Amino acid sequence: MRTLWKPVMGLLCTVSMTSMAQAQDAQDSDAPEREVIIVTATLRAADVQDIPIAVTAVSPEQLDRQNVQDIKSLTSISPSFNVQSSQTESQGTSIRIRGVGTTGNNTGLESSVGVFIDGVYQSRPGIALGDLLDLERLEILRGPQGTLFGRNTSAGALNLTTKRPNLTKVEAFGNFTYGNYDFFNVQAGVSVPLVNDQLGLRVSGAYRKRDGFLNSVGVPGAESSNRDRYVIRGQLLWEPSSDISIRLIGDYAKATENCCDAVIVRETELQPFFAFHGLPNDGVAVFGQSALNNLQTNSQQFLNNTEQYGFSGELKWDLGPAQMTYIGSYRHFEAESAQESDFVSLNLFSTGRGSTAAAGFPRTGGPIKTMTHELRFQGSAFNDALDFLVGAYYSDEKIDEVQSMTLGTDYQRAVSAGNFGNLAGVNPLFALTALGNGGVPVNAAGNFAVNRFRQDAESFSIFTHNVFNITDNLSLTLGARYVDEKKQGSFDQLAANSPACQAIVNGVITGAVPAALRGGALGATCFPHLCGAYCPRYRRHRAGQHHPGPPAAARVQPGLQG
Repeated sequence: MRTLWKPVMGLLCTVSMTSMAQAQDAQDSDAPEREVIIVTATLRAADVQDIPIAVTAVSPEQLDRQNVQDIKSLTSISPSFNVQSSQTESQGTSIRIRGVGTTGNNTGLESSVGVFIDGVYQSRPGIALGDLLDLERLEILRGPQGTLFGRNTSAGALNLTTKRPNLTKVEAFGNFTYGNYDFFNVQAGVSVPLVNDQLGLRVSGAYRKRDGFLNSVGVPGAESSNRDRYVIRGQLLWEPSSDISIRLIGDYAKATENCCDAVIVRETELQPFFAFHGLPNDGVAVFGQSALNNLQTNSQQFLNNTEQYGFSGELKWDLGPAQMTYIGSYRHFEAESAQESDFVSLNLFSTGRGSTAAAGFPRTGGPIKTMTHELRFQGSAFNDALDFLVGAYYSDEKIDEVQSMTLGTDYQRAVSAGNFGNLAGVNPLFALTALGNGGVPVNAAGNFAVNRFRQDAESFSIFTHNVFNITDNLSLTLGARYVDEKKQGSFDQLAANSPACQAIVNGVITGAVPAALRGGALGATCFPHLCGAYCPRYRRHRAGQHHPGPPAAARVQPGLQG
């Protein structure tokens, strides 16, 4: 067991000043009126030009005009905002603002770009990739925002606000879109006042489907980048008096999609050596500009399924000197993926229930359960000379993920060609494993590993964001934040079979494997299975059961490994 504890403190100081020319223009009655854009990026309703931070505010009408269906498409509106997916959207997505972000291939890492939906933090980018449905506002905040939100947002934040139920009249909306690749998208919703001026209900939903636009020539029928997802959201708003507002939200979403294959733009110079090792080719039939123009790939089928549901409650209470806001939430997110990460048609290796896996092989994925609580007090003092905000935040997150990998029938010959060429003879891995196995070659085909990673994380923070209005045209913003975060992680290899790795290790220990070939041999046979043949015998547990660890060269630190 390993516990990580790290207190963090932050300080923000910003000076906002309106120039004399701007002030004069504002006083000039002949000056044309500009459109006022009200945002809540600082948790206060304000004109976007009066906020001393870089904010991009996007209206629902802009999203419709640009055909932005989810946050991955926001680059068309804000070029500094970028979302990238590597091999899987649910577990390998990275969000970046101004090029700054966190790698997406390690489930144990939170994103440095925070995503907030109705004030609720989405703990992983894959959770936030659903459709943008029934929005009232979308705001992109660039730069650190830790003094405004309970979670650390060192690169920026994406703040999404959905429309609230209407308490006075019935509202309804609907839209339908059809496009190429049999693209089909429908959204609809209705808001109904249950008790006039006091209680209202709003229900909205969306369904989106599209054929994949990447098609594999190596495996006919395998496609990628399709869409097949739906989401439904229900809200209940109760305002028993002018001082109290209670908002309850529940949602459910599911996606069954194939992502993320890739076009190969450059063929390897080692391609001729594959025939030398008994393979007809290297699995690359199309590449370069032609493959890019025709959107053709070489890999086998990817799989990317997600299912999630969540509940949140918001209480706003005007106490007079200050307004109290409490937001509590719970979210259950579960993903399953199968990845053909070699991107070629050869039967090399796959993670999850891929092409090389035997029947009944465990999936790659698992649940992420997150509970959050946030409490804020904000208001003004000293005749509006001070606009203050003080808050506290707590979250408890539990991750339980299984990652599995299997080596295919072409693996050993392919890595021999790629790593050794013809320098060590035909299929040198057979010869190398024989050196460590009493002269009997060992084939890596069929080797597998099933690893389980767990992480429990607790985070507590207090933060404050204060605006001192010195004059009508000059203000000073001071903010601070303190964080106490603890993580406990564990690793356990549930099952594995890697005699080829054991043979190579034996050969390295005895000196039978030549020194110049040791690195390539170990990497080709042992790396895909993390700690190889040792882990089934030496497991680490979180519940206080400590067994003798594996040798240092094979030891895996607890925590989530991508």
